[in-house]
Amino acid sequence: WLKLPSPTQLSSARCLVREGLALGMALLFRILALFAAFASAEGFSPEACTEMFATMKKLGGPVPPGEGVPGCVEVCSMVKELKDYWGTSHSEMAEYSCSKGKTYGCVWEGAPPKTLADIGC
Repeated sequence: WLKLPSPTQLSSARCLVREGLALGMALLFRILALFAAFASAEGFSPEACTEMFATMKKLGGPVPPGEGVPGCVEVCSMVKELKDYWGTSHSEMAEYSCSKGKTYGCVWEGAPPKTLADIGC
């Protein structure tokens, strides 16, 4: 009554897992490169991003002109992309993305703006 997968099916499954991990790692390296690029940008910091996103959340929409911090939206977009990709299938990666989102105080545009809790963090 128990049918075991054939060697071909096992090989295909392993290949899919490897491809998924490779995709996830590529995404992670993109995020790390993005963090490094913005770390040297003028005005960019976790504190500045947290302040900007607090304003966005308070206003319920985009921050006023001149109050945006270059790089914050991009970093948080990558955080969300990583969290969406891993979902709950790989808790360590999901937790990593949530921790980075918390560091930068990520909030995403919407009506009302989405918070880390809204994406499952």
